[in-house]
Amino acid sequence: MGSRWHRWTAVALLVAAACTDGASSQPQSGADRIVTADRIAAPDNVRAWEVVYRSETITGVATTVTGWIAIPEARGEMPVMAWAHPSAGLGDDCAPSRAGGRTPFHFEHELEAGWVVVATDYEGLGGPGLHPYLVGESEARSIFDIVRAAHELDGRVGSDLLLWGFSQGGHAVLSAAALAPDLAPDLTVLGTVAVAPAVDLIGWPAEAIGNPQQGYIVAIVAGFAAAYDLDVADVLAPPAVALLDEVETSCGDPTLYAVAELPADQAFAASPAEIEPWATLLTENSPEFSPIGSPVLLLLGDRDELWPIDLLSIVVERMCAVDTPVATSIHL
Repeated sequence: MGSRWHRWTAVALLVAAACTDGASSQPQSGADRIVTADRIAAPDNVRAWEVVYRSETITGVATTVTGWIAIPEARGEMPVMAWAHPSAGLGDDCAPSRAGGRTPFHFEHELEAGWVVVATDYEGLGGPGLHPYLVGESEARSIFDIVRAAHELDGRVGSDLLLWGFSQGGHAVLSAAALAPDLAPDLTVLGTVAVAPAVDLIGWPAEAIGNPQQGYIVAIVAGFAAAYDLDVADVLAPPAVALLDEVETSCGDPTLYAVAELPADQAFAASPAEIEPWATLLTENSPEFSPIGSPVLLLLGDRDELWPIDLLSIVVERMCAVDTPVATSIHL
């Protein structure tokens, strides 16, 4: 895993290097962005902090988000790599910064190369409210605001940003890249690397309902209901509604939740892809439909059961239709 990780990282850094013209503008000062910053262990010549920082929900309500920031002892302005984590669950205890997710030591190669590395837990994981699972704008705000928090810790943190994420994190970084012109005009997205990203949210329910993958769909319903003030009873059957407390506090793979084992008619009263406003929201949060102005690299494994290879051509076609510059790589 380690050699593959660093090989993918090398590709990502090449993408970033190829896409920057050397120009850089400083991010906004982000005054009072940081609530707390506690030093944590890091590789040699690197300072790292667990942070609580200020952000906003998709409705503009002030909130706080947790994560960590690692800054190398380099000279001059440093670019930023934002790591976005895969699905961890919906509960506060699922926050990777407190539940053993990737640490600064996993990014020693990038830090040695002079990159600042930031890793958000996302809104609602470790902070107030329920995590808005796979709500792209929420993920994007969490990413951009931890970058601004890093600049507040050290003024040498620059505005050039490489986005890197896996699974849910792939969804997060693609969403951030698409929303950057509106949400982060102070930052320059060099490129986006999405490994097996969560996409095609409108098509996924048809494949998932009736098998353990429906645990993901129930988690999406819970997260969307929290973000958009929707009634879960519109789409979930009573037995699934009765299990929502477990879903909203469980960590790990949603295929292991009790709702994943329910018969389809006990899990869903209707497919969220077939009734409004759920269907529209699922489409709007499928990032492949939104134009991205910077290069995108999709990385896939050929044995990923959640990301069938035949979906790749569909996603690439959708990205090309909105003029997103996209390349792909399949790892056997």
